[in-house]
Amino acid sequence: MVLIDITSILSQDLTSRDSARRLASCIPIEADVVFDFRNVKFATRCFIDEFYNLFLKNPSDRTRSIKITNVPKDINTMIEAVSKTQNKVKNISETAHVKSFSTVDEFIQYMVHVNF
Repeated sequence: MVLIDITSILSQDLTSRDSARRLASCIPIEADVVFDFRNVKFATRCFIDEFYNLFLKNPSDRTRSIKITNVPKDINTMIEAVSKTQNKVKNISETAHVKSFSTVDEFIQYMVHVNF
């Protein structure tokens, strides 16, 4: 098991998606990895979103298992929030009705009669 202090690779402030990708490029191949957040002072939603996608949601084929430890409460709250948005099932209609107009006046007449 490889323990990685995130701040030894990045900094105490985790601010971008690019930082998460840089972190991914530094992890050992085919290892069990534990990311230590002990010295992290701040993380943006962008970083956490990318970190979640790279390591927690879809772990890389490069590693066997990924865990996190010593996560500050505020960052853990953000990870939980991101996980809820990532796993959300989206209900998108397969079809939509498209209305076409030949003139602006036709469009205006249509809009006058639309019930909102």
